[in-house]
Amino acid sequence: MADSGSGFTWEEPETPVTRTQPVSTQNTPTPTVPRSHRRPLCPSQLVNAPHFYAQIQFEASHTPSKSFDYSAPKKRPFQFSLYDENIPPGSSPSPFLSAERPSKRPKNTSQPPISTPGSSKRRSPRTNAQKLELVLESIQDQGWTLGCFLYKLFRAKDDEGNEVHRSQTHSQMVSIFLAGRANETVADIVSEWMMHPDGRLPSSSPNSDLSFSTTIPYTEIRPVRAALTSFAVQTVQKKLYAEAEEAVDLKNGLHVSIGKTHPEMRLSRDDIGEATIARVQSVIANHQKVTQHLFEAIAMRKPRKHNGIPLPREARPADIVITHAIATLNFCRTDRANLLPLMRGILYFGSSAPVELINYNCRIGNMPAPATIRRALVTLSGDESRATVAHGADPDTAGFVFVDNTQNYALVRDARMGRESVMNSGMSGLYMEAPDVDVAVFNLDEKRALIAKNLRKEVRVEDLLSYLDQEDADFMGTLLFLDVLVRCVPALKPLCSEIAVRLDATAKITLPQGKAVVHPLACSGKKQTIPTELKDGMLDFLQQIGQTPERYLRRKLPVGGDGLTYAMLQQLQTYSQFRIDDNPFKSFEILEPQLQLWHTKWTDVIRIFQTHWGRTTGKNNNPASLGFSAAQIGRAAPSNMKKVEFYPGTQLLYLVLDAKILDIWRLSFKTDNIFAYFEGLETAKTLPDFETLLPIARKLYRAYGTARGRDHAMFDTGATSLWAQTVPPGSPWNAAINSTAPKKTRKPKEKSPPKPCIGDFVLAQNIDFIRDGLNSRKLTTAIARGDIGRMYECLKYMLFTFGGSTHTNYLNYLLETIMNLELECSPGLKLALLRGLVWNLSGLPNHCEEGDYIVEFFNRLLEDVVQHKSAQFDDIFIRDIVSRNLRHIAQLKVAWRTGTGMKKKAHKHTDPHTKPEMLTLLKVYKDTELHSRRPTRQIDDRDTDDFNRGIKKLRGAQAAHCKHS
Repeated sequence: MADSGSGFTWEEPETPVTRTQPVSTQNTPTPTVPRSHRRPLCPSQLVNAPHFYAQIQFEASHTPSKSFDYSAPKKRPFQFSLYDENIPPGSSPSPFLSAERPSKRPKNTSQPPISTPGSSKRRSPRTNAQKLELVLESIQDQGWTLGCFLYKLFRAKDDEGNEVHRSQTHSQMVSIFLAGRANETVADIVSEWMMHPDGRLPSSSPNSDLSFSTTIPYTEIRPVRAALTSFAVQTVQKKLYAEAEEAVDLKNGLHVSIGKTHPEMRLSRDDIGEATIARVQSVIANHQKVTQHLFEAIAMRKPRKHNGIPLPREARPADIVITHAIATLNFCRTDRANLLPLMRGILYFGSSAPVELINYNCRIGNMPAPATIRRALVTLSGDESRATVAHGADPDTAGFVFVDNTQNYALVRDARMGRESVMNSGMSGLYMEAPDVDVAVFNLDEKRALIAKNLRKEVRVEDLLSYLDQEDADFMGTLLFLDVLVRCVPALKPLCSEIAVRLDATAKITLPQGKAVVHPLACSGKKQTIPTELKDGMLDFLQQIGQTPERYLRRKLPVGGDGLTYAMLQQLQTYSQFRIDDNPFKSFEILEPQLQLWHTKWTDVIRIFQTHWGRTTGKNNNPASLGFSAAQIGRAAPSNMKKVEFYPGTQLLYLVLDAKILDIWRLSFKTDNIFAYFEGLETAKTLPDFETLLPIARKLYRAYGTARGRDHAMFDTGATSLWAQTVPPGSPWNAAINSTAPKKTRKPKEKSPPKPCIGDFVLAQNIDFIRDGLNSRKLTTAIARGDIGRMYECLKYMLFTFGGSTHTNYLNYLLETIMNLELECSPGLKLALLRGLVWNLSGLPNHCEEGDYIVEFFNRLLEDVVQHKSAQFDDIFIRDIVSRNLRHIAQLKVAWRTGTGMKKKAHKHTDPHTKPEMLTLLKVYKDTELHSRRPTRQIDDRDTDDFNRGIKKLRGAQAAHCKHS
């Protein structure tokens, strides 16, 4: 095909070298072979030829080509380059262009005209097709196929593993191509191979089902598409295998040890928690990138778009699903990758999942076996025990202990002799770390010196009254009155933040910020109501925090509980105080009993119900009573007034309180509908600001929420006092018309006639209810905000209200608590003991909780497991495995929501709106003129002033004590 005038000279090509020849033979020039002796490779040779990844040798002999001058007269000489454009400068010319090629076809004797020196016409360049035809004919002339050529072109080593000798041109061209520096890359060629129609196989072909083969090695597959797809699948398979092996390696963090092997990877408290899922995600992202990408391709479609913006995926987020799926596969590969499956197993265990469900998930690789989960809990329990002992025995750290009784009813379905239904009773405890408390304030000798002064004998009722902070009570009452208005009226909602700012700015003693650390103690089967068993239970709890008779810290240890626990601890100290060896541990002198708040607050709610409910038989028509308001909104009376349910009772109490205060605001603004009134102001943009409403709230609180306001209601019948000017007059009271006393068929018992009422007795009873309700809400607000000072003020007020009720036990508890804090504690110890009453387990602002309430929370978790397992509180499984892991189980139920991207639960009682109830109560109070002055109004003669009655009882007890002494 070469032009006769082109100046190219072809040499006879060398004989093709078989792949079994040694390297020396291949590199040695061979004599030319006549054309008739050259034959292409037979099909058998092609089938048996090694894969193109094997080493090859390719080189053809050539002679330098001559250069010709194609320049015309009087023109710039033109140098025709014999070098290919893909060959770098300095490379040898192509052997195909320098060797004389014998033609297989009849030689064409006709020659193109040769340009003469004076001619300006140039030869037209060859097209791509012509160049390609030239190269293919050259390959055929060598007796090669296209596959043989490509195989030899890219072969780097021969069959014996020796490097194939390549010329400089060969080496450079292959290097440029494989390194991706050429214009056309490997990807372009592979893409053409995959899309080329010649590679399509008919469905009848036996090779049609070889695409993406995972069983047949791709080196044995001949069709291009099947070979390429199988190569991709098998290559990715090897990559996934390598990634999985790397991810499950012990050093990468997916393994935790629960046995004796690998102590450096032993399971700890920090391994199972909120960061566990994120930790597993990090390991997968770092060591299983290809695996994660392929799972993402399976799990996710193209995101839906709205106005061109991709919509975020909310249900089943792909990253979380992929993490758990890959973690399950890794755990299936080896039980060393057990971190996330173990967390899932502990979550199921803590949720009291049936063992059949755990076994099923174990079978499908979602979690370990139940025995493994139990051993993990034993490991965590031991870790928790060691941490509790280390902190409790450290002389530089302080802590608080909380004790409570726990019980459940073990019902036996098939009762027999020896198989009776019994009440399981036990004791549970918590140890709370107090890093912000100075341990020096718990000095035992200083406490003894203060007790020895016996300052209690000088205390009088007036001293107890002087402990009350009247200014703070006036400030808090004013804010609570205003809080009801801005919280219940939608137009004033923006002012709620002002209330919070004022409360924070005027807090007396606040709880330090931070998340409290709690250590559940192993429960006991002892009964705290029996002194001997209480002693054994306390010795057990003390030992769990590193305090023993032989080795203990000689300082005060606060121990809190409900009223009964508080009384029993004091009794235990009394029984053990006389000892010859003067051992503060054996006499329990190191204990500092504390009365906790939640049970105290609950008892106060019960007292309010008992005092203000009103008539329980017949019709209750006193609008000041709590029972009357409950009947108007369809609430039934509590089944047991001696133990009112806390949450329903508190909700009803605060609802009625809000409605009454809101009706007082209605009268102040002289409107019939307070909601419509402020809506009109909002429309007119004349809403009052916070500073305008604050003086009004103070005036209303002093008239309707204080003891002085009650006295005015009872005895002030004029219209000149400030109180009378604040409380508007109502219609005249006619006792005969408004009396609805039930008819009596029997002769009533003789009793002293009631004192004539000159004032409004119903309004006075209503003021007593508002006073008690405000104090209860003040205590609730102070506890939630961690305001220790105001919390203590509420307790001092309750001292007198409990004194005027039937709850004399809590009168004694509070009196003992206040005397201890005021007279027998140093200022530092007093502050530390008050600080130990409330704790913040979440670390969030306004989320503080009472210590005994936290104990009740853990008791509920413990009792559920005991009930589910039909066990006793002193069983080894309950004591050493379940009770110590209560914190981990409780935190895990929150952590899995955070780790999976779900919102945290509010952890508060669901509070549906009460608009119908509020509107109903406001209408009733308006119709009955409850908050207006109506002299001589009296419906019943109940004395609802527990505070004043408590003062009288205390003075009577004081006089009797002085007379006896």
